[in-house]
Amino acid sequence: MRNILLFAVAVLTLLSCTNQKKVNASVGRPAPSDTSVVFMTQEISPAALVRIYEALGRPATGRVAVKISTGESGGHNYLQPRLIAQLVNTVDGTLVECNTAYGGSRAGTEKHWQTIKEHGFLDIAKVDIMDEDGDFTIPVEDTTWIYYDRVGSHLQNYDFMINLSHFKGHAMGGYGGALKNQSIGVASSAGKAYIHSAGKTEDVVKCWLHTGNQDGFLESMAAAAQAVHNYFGNGERILYINVANNLSVDCDCDAHPADPEMKDIGILASLDPVALDQACVDLVFNYPSVEGDNADALIKRINSKHGVHTIEHAAHLGLGTRNYKLVNIDGEQMLSTLNENGLSLLVRNKGVTTQHTNHGVQDLLQLIQEQPERLKGAIVADKMIGKAAAALMVAGGVKEVNTNLICTPAKKMLEENGVRVNAKEEVEMILNRDKSGQCPIDSQLEGIETVEQCVEILKGLGKK
Repeated sequence: MRNILLFAVAVLTLLSCTNQKKVNASVGRPAPSDTSVVFMTQEISPAALVRIYEALGRPATGRVAVKISTGESGGHNYLQPRLIAQLVNTVDGTLVECNTAYGGSRAGTEKHWQTIKEHGFLDIAKVDIMDEDGDFTIPVEDTTWIYYDRVGSHLQNYDFMINLSHFKGHAMGGYGGALKNQSIGVASSAGKAYIHSAGKTEDVVKCWLHTGNQDGFLESMAAAAQAVHNYFGNGERILYINVANNLSVDCDCDAHPADPEMKDIGILASLDPVALDQACVDLVFNYPSVEGDNADALIKRINSKHGVHTIEHAAHLGLGTRNYKLVNIDGEQMLSTLNENGLSLLVRNKGVTTQHTNHGVQDLLQLIQEQPERLKGAIVADKMIGKAAAALMVAGGVKEVNTNLICTPAKKMLEENGVRVNAKEEVEMILNRDKSGQCPIDSQLEGIETVEQCVEILKGLGKK
């Protein structure tokens, strides 16, 4: 139960690094007033990807680069073309990549084009290997380890960038997200070698002899990410989206990645890459792990490489803030779906949405008794919420409710128990069907104060 509560707090409130009991931060956090907004949806779908892009309120204009990882041949966890196609087409974007520095199926342009075709990206959009015709350097602010960032020469062909990252583990960085996709991902092969070696060499062979400076590598990634951010109008012509699915401990650069041991989290987006990566890491570290759905392996991978230090250093450089407000965009869309389809209840949990049509609180009672895991940490949309429904939602561990109508006692019960409430209208009581008096189920709970007592009464009524 403790982990479930922590996860709910992570989704609904501003988190500080002290939430991460297993991480030791080495850089102080910015003042609490320095806060960025991170949007989130548990739904992982083409439509959800477009919705979260639109929530950012920054239209991609001009020649738009959509930076992805095309994934190593043989791998399967990379962002699938069918998932990202709608977003790419919405912004009339070009998928962009650079060659790798470690060998494999993307080390050279010819093989890389073959992999891109094999993975289906040419079927959905234009694709550009940005260092196919060479590279150039852009300035970095932090010259502790690297003195420039060497990027693909075709970067100059774009006015705007969408950094579309697959958030997951990484064998060298601990995790891969927005900061890695913008630093290592935008760098040419030589630029990748320069970052990996923390400024020792641009040679793609020799660089692997200079990987002992782990924090130098992580700090070089932060510096390079800032350089790209600055290149696009000091961040005014760039935005960031992380898809937290297929959460393997291994990167998409691994041809044979380990199978994920935890389920998908969702899609997150922000105009601040530091806040975005921090939010994703927090959700992993506060994940309500159970048997068969366990974040421990990914947490261990992040810690083993001091992965959070990339975020720490990026914040230290002023690229963004680690303080954020997480705003879930699921509620309004779920309520619209509920109303348009004449449903009584929608439950979304870990990206899975179930629809329910029974009257009153029958569906909630059934879920608590037969599928309690569906409600723990869930976002729900309900046609109307009285005290009975509120008690069942609290008992089930729901974290957010969205409704057309709620009565004051129900709202009070939910909010006193840490459940976020979004209601279009609040009334003193929920009426019965002919509007002649109080809803008969709620009337059974008059004078009952505790959630536990309410639930026991409701279970008893359900047996009659």
